[in-house]
Amino acid sequence: MEFPNDTFKPRKDRYARARGASRFLYIACASCEEPVMVYQKDGPGQLKRCYNDRIVWPPALVLELVDLTSKTIKRAGSLACASCANVIGNPMVYPQEDRPAYRLVPGSMHAYGSVEQAQARAQPEVPTAEAN
Repeated sequence: MEFPNDTFKPRKDRYARARGASRFLYIACASCEEPVMVYQKDGPGQLKRCYNDRIVWPPALVLELVDLTSKTIKRAGSLACASCANVIGNPMVYPQEDRPAYRLVPGSMHAYGSVEQAQARAQPEVPTAEAN
């Protein structure tokens, strides 16, 4: 599976307005470099958790998360890589906003700012032979 080359439309709601600028992050598994999701990050700082309503790709994951609320998120399973089953995040409720999210496991994923960065990282560099 590869990241989509689509352009995503940012969601603008009270959370986005409160935090300022937003950007899309392309998140891949740290162990196998397989694409996991595309996430809309609002505001500055590190990515510590992913809110369910900010995950925009893959469509199957988006549809799965639509019905989860702060009351039902604990019954949801962990967010894991589809190819190697590496756990990326665990379900939680962000208490300040009573909002369902996934608390990310440090070191379990790589976040890229564009599709090109993600593709360049996933492809190993081929050494060039010097002609003498």
